[in-house]
Amino acid sequence: MKSHFLFLLTILYPLAIEAQADKVMGEIEDAFEEYQSAFKKTQQGIYYIDQAFEQSTISDIQYEASSAESEMSSARTKAGYAEDEADDAESEASNIDCDDVEDFAADAEDYFYEAKRALSNAESELSSASYEEDPDYLADYLNNAKSYANDALSKLNEAVDELNAAVKSLQNCAGGSIDSEGSSISCDAFQDFILDHGYRKGSVGNYTLDSDWLTEVAAYDYDYKIYVVAKIKVKNSYSSRSYIFCDIPSSKWSNFKNGGYGERETYGERFHDNIMEYVCNCE
Repeated sequence: MKSHFLFLLTILYPLAIEAQADKVMGEIEDAFEEYQSAFKKTQQGIYYIDQAFEQSTISDIQYEASSAESEMSSARTKAGYAEDEADDAESEASNIDCDDVEDFAADAEDYFYEAKRALSNAESELSSASYEEDPDYLADYLNNAKSYANDALSKLNEAVDELNAAVKSLQNCAGGSIDSEGSSISCDAFQDFILDHGYRKGSVGNYTLDSDWLTEVAAYDYDYKIYVVAKIKVKNSYSSRSYIFCDIPSSKWSNFKNGGYGERETYGERFHDNIMEYVCNCE
């Protein structure tokens, strides 16, 4: 949990070094985006596998298996793109002698490769299931595919942890705008800063939330970290108050916004499960 925030003065680096550091950040951001897509598609594939077990006819089971195969194939492609972006980040970090960043990016690349391999195995099992007539073999193929898919999710999350570590190391190596040490700041001031300077990644409005306590939840990207601003109803009132949540893992935001396998049904429940613990410890 973050205890303090400090707005650092911009550090003047030679333009060439600054430009190269920006390239590293750009590659990492691209890898994050591909990770999110791969994770979501893998979750959707698992959903179709679970749906297959609910069907009563072989043809319907095969249909769900085929749908899951398509999602796993797309997820594998996205994991491959993330692997490539991590490799590019590793190369760019090497150019500016940020050794730790280079190592973290290389580890992320390895995890993306392992996720891609697990997804390929899941895809193969589902391909067999989509043509299998024997119920016992069908169940085996589906169970194997789900196991591979869950392994892929684990590897994807490990990869994104390495990317987060790379970002923090890059800030130490080439400078940054927000650090976690230093003087405290009011929550209102920090929230205003994120709203003004962050990139709005997405939001869920009141109608979609359909919640008796949440009115809006929005995510912002700043310095390759995700911050969530949530409007929460004031008890016994028609008004809402905004709260800010810090350093949200990409997977947590995706789980809240999109749901999927293993996630609870309502947005309120998913907010508690994925966002609430990251409340900023500001004043």
